[in-house]
Amino acid sequence: MVVLDGGERLRLDDKVDFWPGTGVWRNTDTGDTGQGPTTLFAHLAAQRAKAGQPVPEPVPLRSRRRVRCNYCGKAAGLFAGKEVYPHRPELAERHFWVCWPCDAWVGCFDRDDRDEPMGDLADEALRDVRRAAHAAFDPLWQQGAMTREAAYQWLAGAMAIPLTRCRIGRMSLADCRRVFELVADRDGRRT
Repeated sequence: MVVLDGGERLRLDDKVDFWPGTGVWRNTDTGDTGQGPTTLFAHLAAQRAKAGQPVPEPVPLRSRRRVRCNYCGKAAGLFAGKEVYPHRPELAERHFWVCWPCDAWVGCFDRDDRDEPMGDLADEALRDVRRAAHAAFDPLWQQGAMTREAAYQWLAGAMAIPLTRCRIGRMSLADCRRVFELVADRDGRRT
């Protein structure tokens, strides 16, 4: 990997430029372009397959639990973090339920029962908005304004949903946007 443009552009596989700040990538040989790391990894895998050096399919882990993709309805597979986030060594041992065709996944709780999903499978857009919802909501309890339990009780009440359903990992795009609005209203940041 070569860093170009003062750290703003990376060259991958000797022919693909990637701009981490924007998520845009471009193949200098073919002119193909795309947005986001998921499409970049898919492009790199396709290029290697064309060159006769296919990337091996990841092997799912064993689990008795059955999880379905909420996009296509097919069974999701349980995979190690190194398969889902190969560029994130700190996630290598975590487990994820994945539907590769839908580019959707969800992490599992990091405890004895390592195959219990933390929510519903999410595509890239939903994963991004869930991360942003956590970034908006979590400081309520992380910075000591209230306990974690109290923060979730407040959020459940504000959203008029049962506490047992109040998990950002189960929320839709619209629900996550509502989290932003509620936290901003609570903090007096919205006009």
